[in-house]
Amino acid sequence: MEFTEPAMRPPQEAQSLLLQATQGCTWNKCNFCYVSRGYLFMAVKPADLEARLRRLQPFYREDTSVYMTGANPFALPTRKLGEYAGLVRQYFPKFSRISMQSRIDDIARKSRDELLELRDKGLSHLYIGTENGHEDVLKLMNKGHTAQNTVEQLHRLDDAGITYTLFYVLGLGGRGMGKKCGVATAEMFNQVHPVRITTTGMTLFENTPVAQMAADGRFVEASEREKIEELGIFLATLKVDAFYDGVHYLNPLNYRFQNGDADEKARVLADIEDVLASYTDDDLERMVNRAQMRSL
Repeated sequence: MEFTEPAMRPPQEAQSLLLQATQGCTWNKCNFCYVSRGYLFMAVKPADLEARLRRLQPFYREDTSVYMTGANPFALPTRKLGEYAGLVRQYFPKFSRISMQSRIDDIARKSRDELLELRDKGLSHLYIGTENGHEDVLKLMNKGHTAQNTVEQLHRLDDAGITYTLFYVLGLGGRGMGKKCGVATAEMFNQVHPVRITTTGMTLFENTPVAQMAADGRFVEASEREKIEELGIFLATLKVDAFYDGVHYLNPLNYRFQNGDADEKARVLADIEDVLASYTDDDLERMVNRAQMRSL
């Protein structure tokens, strides 16, 4: 069976060698997710992966970084991931790292020895959909893990020497929950050691459970002002010295800075306050234009 899901990557992997590892999602029950619905979970055959590596070898440096696409390839058995890494090593003997996406429960199912084995084979960075630190919101969106699960499993990655980027969805809790989510998520991230944190803004896409929840009155979308306020309180509460990379097109505002740079952080927080003070709610809705984002 051939893959039919389009391959996607984080913006940070624009220069990496992209290898399609999986399609679909092993969980596929998050109420807000619009990415992998309708796609059967399947993994690439080693022969197909090798054929792509052979075809692309002339076009990439031997020390290239590699990104394996899919909603959560880290769910695959350690043996299969190790086989993939071995094929990469065969064609790119000095590759700098392999990265991919993971769910929190994918990490939980791997032993410490398995994590160490994968790190030693070059699988050394994960992109993880933590999404939010507020327990009620995680439950509302059927994320399948708790904030405490997140902290526990990220500590295991720290112990194994696997670095990670964390995702956070502004507005995931809906109207009235922004500030609570901002504080809860920052406090969760402050307990762990991400190298990068990236945000998106909650967007109700068609054919997702949350869109039906909104139609039924069970979810009310936060305004753009509230999403911006949530971003402000999140950054103000965030203490861990990670790189904040908020340039995704779904964000209401876009910033990139090292959280440990006090001067740059102060500039960003001041800019957020200036935006909130300078524009009406209607202005912010027009400028962000969430309806147009839904069509992209």
